[in-house]
Amino acid sequence: MDTLTPSEKEIVILVAQGYKNREIAEKLSLAEQTVRNYLSAIYAKTGSKNRVGLTIFAMRARWIDSAREK
Repeated sequence: MDTLTPSEKEIVILVAQGYKNREIAEKLSLAEQTVRNYLSAIYAKTGSKNRVGLTIFAMRARWIDSAREK
């Protein structure tokens, strides 16, 4: 697995917390397409196929706990 950048890690955490791409874009002052581009890179780096996979990845990495923080 390639190392995630701090920005990618932040996006993974937000995805795991249940934020939608549009909400992540607004929260991070990014374009929604930029968030989608980040997610494509994140999926490739983590081997995750979807948001559920990213959530599991974040939980295993102990970036979040099982409680939703949204």
